[in-house]
Amino acid sequence: MPKSWMGCTFTMLMASVAFASSHATARTDYLHLDYCVIGAGPGGLQMAYFLQQSQRHYLVFERSNLSGSFFVRYPRHRKLISINKQYTGKQNKEFNLRHDWNSLLSHDDNLLYKHYTKDFFPHADTMVHYLNNFTNRFDLKIRYNTEITWIEAEKHPKAWSGHYFYLTDQNDYHYRCRAVNNAMLDTYQLKSLDGLLEGDLANIAIVQDRKGKLRLRLRFHFDRSNASQDVLHSNDQRLLSVEEADNFSVRQSYDRVVRCLGWNFDFSIFNNLTKPKRGRGRTNKYPLIKATYESESMPGMFIIGTAGHSVDFRKSAGGFIHGFRYTARAVHHLLEHRYHGTTWPATTLPIIHLTNAIIKRINEASGLYQMFSVLADIVLLRKNATEFEYLEEYPIGALPHLQENTGRNAANGLFVINLEYGSNFSRPEADVFHPSRSVGEPRHAWLSNFLHPVIYFYKRLPTETEMMQRPKLWPLPRPHYIHHVVEDFLTDWTAAKAHILPLRRFLENCLDTDLRSFFAESCFKFALTNPHVPPFCHHGYLNMQGLLDVEIF
Repeated sequence: MPKSWMGCTFTMLMASVAFASSHATARTDYLHLDYCVIGAGPGGLQMAYFLQQSQRHYLVFERSNLSGSFFVRYPRHRKLISINKQYTGKQNKEFNLRHDWNSLLSHDDNLLYKHYTKDFFPHADTMVHYLNNFTNRFDLKIRYNTEITWIEAEKHPKAWSGHYFYLTDQNDYHYRCRAVNNAMLDTYQLKSLDGLLEGDLANIAIVQDRKGKLRLRLRFHFDRSNASQDVLHSNDQRLLSVEEADNFSVRQSYDRVVRCLGWNFDFSIFNNLTKPKRGRGRTNKYPLIKATYESESMPGMFIIGTAGHSVDFRKSAGGFIHGFRYTARAVHHLLEHRYHGTTWPATTLPIIHLTNAIIKRINEASGLYQMFSVLADIVLLRKNATEFEYLEEYPIGALPHLQENTGRNAANGLFVINLEYGSNFSRPEADVFHPSRSVGEPRHAWLSNFLHPVIYFYKRLPTETEMMQRPKLWPLPRPHYIHHVVEDFLTDWTAAKAHILPLRRFLENCLDTDLRSFFAESCFKFALTNPHVPPFCHHGYLNMQGLLDVEIF
């Protein structure tokens, strides 16, 4: 069983400084880098692209001789389960990425996956070809045939977070990084002589009998001295204890045994002080990380790619290319602000554009769509709510730390735009196709079960304590006001009465203002009869920008 994700799915990012050190214990035989990325799989290549575009000093370490080597061997049946939808009926690139689960993010439309194959479920060899084309097109800095075998951290006063990372490869070269902060299932269900056993491999032995057949036995039926063997022969050990129940589920022999054991993060390459902690419960095969994908125990170490799936395990798409391409971009924004003083990208617009800005994003954005309840858009209000800043795809679990992570001011209130499933969408033993599974009336929007937009309004940033004490199954603490946009069969939230009008009225109630658009004649009347005119008139008519071909009496 492969032990780590380094071929494709495990990508670890560390950053380091290239300062000349005067520390007494400083090492001098190390290649100095700003950022070290381990693994040239999709996650590593995506991060390398962002670092390259920002002209950062980085290097990707890959233990094989090509990018995406995981896909040379896996999946065994050679068909990916990630869809490659060629035609969506739209030309909008951002929208089309909602249905393209294989492309990495870049500025080159020629590197969209649809140009490499028309297969709805592509062949794994195509992914290998695609990832290496991506590498060559952007001349990404990758050191192949280099396996990082040891990672340790050492304190240093000049390091950004107080320590450097030191990496060693299989050839004993050293690097210093800146411490920055199926069909078988069907036949099993149908009782057609195939078996499925779920359990800890440490408690199971595969035994070959005298006829060459394979039998599965629990390890406690064997002598402890030989319990560590994976395959035991009947001549060496007894097959069954006389006390064992004769209704043991897999008492029959098998011709083939397929071990579907999943993947485990390789913790063995770290020394004890550097080793990240394990996740809790079902995520213990992943490193324990924050909502920002930074290690809980080791500042400056970021876990991206599938290895960062603990943040949204069995909740969202962070374990797959169409999910972690967006979390990698979010991590890049965090790094750019924390270590290079670049504020999180944002668009500043007059408040009259708020409704349209939200409607556009919920109908087109692919990052919100794929990483629902993990990445959310943030609207930060300017003083007196005359303007707003729009931030895209911020890690929702790090909302209490938004100002320090982005460099943006949230003192005047904020909206959080999230996509969510209803709490009863797929609870255990529920019929996901029950007759009342969907709603269509805007007044029942809060009962929507399928993926739908939810807008939270906070007068101030929630605290870390409020985040930890949020209601069960809620991605965020209770807001001052909340609005659900009713679910839609086509996930097309553009209906004037069902979607746009209720949203606009919700925003108006939160802001205590009028967000409607008016003709110049109406603005003229407002200016004559009211001490305050609607924002649309204030930014338009009163600035000599009335609508064309409108007569004013």
